[in-house]
Amino acid sequence: MVAVKKKTNIDSTALKECIVESLQEIKAQNIVELDMSSLGISLFDRFIICTATSNTHAEALSDNVVKKLKQTVGVLPTHIEGVSNAQWILIDYFDIMVHIFLGETRSFYDIESLWADAKKVEYDYQ
Repeated sequence: MVAVKKKTNIDSTALKECIVESLQEIKAQNIVELDMSSLGISLFDRFIICTATSNTHAEALSDNVVKKLKQTVGVLPTHIEGVSNAQWILIDYFDIMVHIFLGETRSFYDIESLWADAKKVEYDYQ
């Protein structure tokens, strides 16, 4: 049996924009969106991936995403994983998965190559 996530009525475009903005505010590096919606994956539509410069930076990015989305969109993540070691923090926002990596960990797992068929959008560093 395949697990299927419950869909929400939250505008995913507003959610995505708020996530990217919150990452840019805390100076995330190399922010990339992988749009999986055309790939027929039922569990999520998008990955938002970024690089943190340190464990402390990764935690700050994660905290800002959660805080800003709660304040702006009024939503909390369904799950957060990896904060204890902060090398790869995963924040689950229904159809959007936020991945905050340390540089070496991001290179090792290389999920952009794993999902190379997805449409890729790169965001400017602000």
